[in-house]
Amino acid sequence: MNFNYISAVLFSGLSLIASISYANDFDENLSVNGFVTQGFFYTDDNNVYGESSDNGSFDFHEIGLNAAYRFTPKLRGAVQLMSRQAGEIDNGEPKLDYALLDYRFTDSVEQAFGVRIGRLKVPFGFYNETRDVAFTRPGIMLPQSIYFDQARDLELSIDGAILYGSISVPSGWLDIDLLYGSPQTDTNVEYAYLSMDAAGKFDDSEGVMGRVIFNSDGGRVRIGTTLAEYRLGYEPAGGSWPYEFNEGDLKLNVAMLSAQYNTEHWSLTGEYMVHDIDWTELGGIFSLRPKTPLESYYLQLQYRVNSQWDLLLRYDHLMLDGNDPQGKLNSQLFGKKAYDFYSKDIVLGVGWQPNSDWLFRAELHNVEGTGWAAEQDNPDTGTLKKHWHIFALQATYRF
Repeated sequence: MNFNYISAVLFSGLSLIASISYANDFDENLSVNGFVTQGFFYTDDNNVYGESSDNGSFDFHEIGLNAAYRFTPKLRGAVQLMSRQAGEIDNGEPKLDYALLDYRFTDSVEQAFGVRIGRLKVPFGFYNETRDVAFTRPGIMLPQSIYFDQARDLELSIDGAILYGSISVPSGWLDIDLLYGSPQTDTNVEYAYLSMDAAGKFDDSEGVMGRVIFNSDGGRVRIGTTLAEYRLGYEPAGGSWPYEFNEGDLKLNVAMLSAQYNTEHWSLTGEYMVHDIDWTELGGIFSLRPKTPLESYYLQLQYRVNSQWDLLLRYDHLMLDGNDPQGKLNSQLFGKKAYDFYSKDIVLGVGWQPNSDWLFRAELHNVEGTGWAAEQDNPDTGTLKKHWHIFALQATYRF
């Protein structure tokens, strides 16, 4: 871990906070917040977030600084800078996480409608919009079958516009989001969808998404669906078959169902996703199997013992090809281990929040398969083990 770099980021962030907070003393329309998260990961085999299978890895941190300003009763702006170190997936370089203008057309008990423009958080499932804020996550790691860290930037934000609304309906209300824009396509997206840092790059990409969530009984019951279609334009840069690809579009179609039941102490959550991937235009090695229906789901139980302690139990299942859930056919086609094409993860976790500013978590994962093990942290994929365990610790402070 580069402590000098992290110290510089922290110092710069604290300096910015101080200057904005000074202004905040004179303007009640301005709010400033931030958070710092540090994690530790140890694995008996395979790596996550750095060389965790050696002596453990501290190569995971999240530092966020955000500000929001209300220009008028209907118009506000918001921005967040984020530094994220996650092994070889993210190097900690500060990035613009979101920067938006939000205009509310109407705002009443019966209905509210508005539009957001700029760099926006993607309204995907229950957790995506706040996935970087530890206080809103039901654990250290979100279910990797759906909230895939290796393709985090693609899932996380988009440059474009969102029309949103909240409508009162019999027995509850509907939250609606409609999105169009240009998604983020970095090298990690190449690893996620091409299994390598390709010679070319994704460019000229666009995506559309719609999400509807029905809320009933004050949020006790939540049922939602998310539909999305992305087109990632690939530009080749030389190379030979099968490790270079044609100029063309990688097409992604996503359909997800989400459901949650909440009581005072219990939350039961499940999400199921079908993610159709079409490599047809790119050719290369994927001409062996140009279309794949990725399928995944998780079921999660969270128990709040009291205001400070909570417990987590989760089963998370990823199939990189829903037509080949055990990976046997894909193993023959691509020369990899069958367990490289799926993952099953059983998670036990505990969280302690001693006050409103601090949160501590511990987690134990029992994993079968390496479907979401990142190539960046495991360059010698031939040595990956089928059965492995993750022990994780996390501390978060927010201000």
